[in-house]
Amino acid sequence: MADESQQPEVPESELIRVRREKLDRIIALGFNPLPGETPIVPVILGETAQAIRMSELLLDEGVFVTGFGYPVVPQGHARIRCQLSASHTRDDLDFALSAFKRVGTKLGLI
Repeated sequence: MADESQQPEVPESELIRVRREKLDRIIALGFNPLPGETPIVPVILGETAQAIRMSELLLDEGVFVTGFGYPVVPQGHARIRCQLSASHTRDDLDFALSAFKRVGTKLGLI
């Protein structure tokens, strides 16, 4: 386990910038993320099977997200949950968003 006391501290404003950039870019792809200011970005997909399948396919692409559906969330509001970090680089975001585009297109979500 890494010693967290040795990790460089990243300013909170950087996390806000990363989140805002991810939101803007995921909306531009045609997805429906929930607004907010936390590092958690829920992307609403609708049906539980879609959320679970998208999470599986994104994992195959090297992007870890969690799929949630009914009864954890209301019927018709299934989602995938993305967790961002201020240490994510632009390359990390590009990688993840490219996978979102491929998987979303494959599943007919965008």
